[in-house]
Amino acid sequence: MTKTVSVIGIETTEIRWIRLLVSLLRHPDPSMHELARQALLYLADAAEKREASHPQSMDHAG
Repeated sequence: MTKTVSVIGIETTEIRWIRLLVSLLRHPDPSMHELARQALLYLADAAEKREASHPQSMDHAG
């Protein structure tokens, strides 16, 4: 039986990427774990650079 878990902050369009990441982390070849780790580091760095170049105001009052 499949159980579903709600995760705050994950959009429905991102679920396939989460599944891919989990499959890489569960892969029997240890080099896949390192590949997934490096991919996450790259994405985190890219997201940080994007946020720095496009700062968003936290004031949503208008």
